[in-house]
Amino acid sequence: MRSTTTRFWILRCALVLLGLLPFIGLEVFLRLVASDAESASFDPFLDCSRIAPLFVRDGDQLRIPPERLRLFAPAEFPADKASGTRRVFCVGGSTTQGEPYKPATAFPLWLEKNLRLIEPSHPWEVINCGGLSYASYRILPIVLEVLQYSPDLIIIDCGHNEFLEDRELSGWKDTPQALAKLMSLSQSSRLVQFISNSISSSSAISTDKQYKTKLHREVNALLDDHGGLEQYHRDSLNADAVGKSMAWNLERMIEACQSARVPVILLVPTSNVRDCPPFKSGLSNVLSESDRSAIQAHWSRCEQLQSNEHAQQEPGNQKNTVAICEELDQLLAIDPCHSQVLYLLGKIELDRKNIELARQLLTRARDYDVCPLRATSSIQDLIRKLSTLTNTWMFDVDELFQSVSTDRLVGEKWLVDHVHPRIEGHQLLGERLAEFLVDKAWAIPENSDWKNNRKQVYRDHLQELGEDYFVRGKQRLEGLMLWTQGRARKNFTDNEVQP
Repeated sequence: MRSTTTRFWILRCALVLLGLLPFIGLEVFLRLVASDAESASFDPFLDCSRIAPLFVRDGDQLRIPPERLRLFAPAEFPADKASGTRRVFCVGGSTTQGEPYKPATAFPLWLEKNLRLIEPSHPWEVINCGGLSYASYRILPIVLEVLQYSPDLIIIDCGHNEFLEDRELSGWKDTPQALAKLMSLSQSSRLVQFISNSISSSSAISTDKQYKTKLHREVNALLDDHGGLEQYHRDSLNADAVGKSMAWNLERMIEACQSARVPVILLVPTSNVRDCPPFKSGLSNVLSESDRSAIQAHWSRCEQLQSNEHAQQEPGNQKNTVAICEELDQLLAIDPCHSQVLYLLGKIELDRKNIELARQLLTRARDYDVCPLRATSSIQDLIRKLSTLTNTWMFDVDELFQSVSTDRLVGEKWLVDHVHPRIEGHQLLGERLAEFLVDKAWAIPENSDWKNNRKQVYRDHLQELGEDYFVRGKQRLEGLMLWTQGRARKNFTDNEVQP
C-alpha cells in the first residue's frame, strides 16, 4: 500500500515538472538573450516613456547633454573603457551631486581621490550621476543605463526626494504588502518581465491607466512653483504607498546589478534632526471641533508664556519652561503626530540634557513633517532591511554622522541645511566609503601610508577651486532655502536652485 502511494506521488510530481519544463526553458532562453536593462521593470504604476538616457555619445566620449544640465552637473567618460580602469558610478539626488557647492567638493570626488591614493597603479573614473530632486523611480532608469557602460561598482543614494512630485499612488495604496512582495519577487523572472513588458507595450490592452502617472521628462517638483508648500497636506501623504514604490524600485536596481555581477552599495541617508524644524505642520482632518478648539487654546497659552518670558528677559526661567511643557504635552495628547509640537518639546528636553527623550521627539518631528524633505525612519529602515534580505552592501551614512555629532544628534555642525553635508561632511563620507571598500577587499592598498597623504591632496584641490567657487555655493544655498519654503520660481537662475 505504501509503495503504491509513493509511486502515485512520484508520478504526480513528474507530471507537474513535465508541465513546467516549457516555462523553465523559456526562462533560461530569455536570461541568455535579454540584457539586464531590457529585463528589469519600472514601477508598474508609472509611465516612464518620456525619460531619455542620461548620457549621449559625442565622439569617443559619453557625456551628459546640455539639455540635462538644469538638474545635473557636467560629467563625461570614455565610451570605450581603457584596460585596467576602475569605473564607479554614484547615482542619487542632490546630496550625491554636492548641493550647494556642486561635484567638485561632493563625496564622489573625495572617494575618487582616496581610491587613487589606495591603488595609484589603476586609472580611476568616479562619475557623479546625482540629479537634483531625483527620487528612486527616476534613479532606476539611470542605474539600468550605466550598467551598459562597464561599471566596476555602483553607489546608490536615495530617500530624501520620494515625496517631491505629484504622482498617482492609488495603485500602491490599494496593493496589500504581501501582494507587493509577490509582485516584486515575480519580477526576478525574465518570463514574467517579458510578458509584462509585452502587455504594457500593446496598444490593444489597457493596463491600469487610472493608476498610471505619465512622468515628465524631468522632475516636476511641487516646490518648483511659488506657494508649492501649500500643496502638501498631512492626511494625503500616502507614506505607506511611497514606501512600497521605493522598495520596488530599489529591488529592481539591486536585481539588475546582481544579474550583471556588478557590486552595489546602498547608502542610508542622514538628515538634520537637531537644528531643522519641520517645514510644515498641521492638524489632522479626523480631529473634532472640540479638539481643534482645545489645541488652539493650548497654543495661545504657550505663546503668552513665551511672550512673558521674553518680556521678563529670563530665557532660563524654569517655572515658565515647565508651564510651556505642560501646555505642549496636553496638546500632544490630543494630536500625537503634530510635528511642530514634537520639535519644540524635543528642543526643550535637549536643553534639559534629557538626550534620549530629546532624540525620540526630534526624530518623530522629522518623521511627521507634513512636507517630508528628509528621509523618514521608515525609509531608512527600508534600505537597511533590503540590504540584509538581498545580501547587498550597505553603508549607513546616518550612523556615520551620528557617531561624530554631539549627543549623536545630526545637526548644522555637519549639514549646511536639512540634508546636504558641509564640505567636511562630504570629505568624511568619501574617506569612510574608501575604507569600507578596503575592508571588503574590493580595493587593495598599495601603500600603507595612503591615509596620511590625503590631507595634502585635499588642500591642493581646494586651493585650485578659487574663492568664487565658495561664494557661488553660498548664493545657491540661499536659493535652496527659499525653495524649501515654497518661495522659489520654477524657472530659477543659477542662484535659485532646488535640491
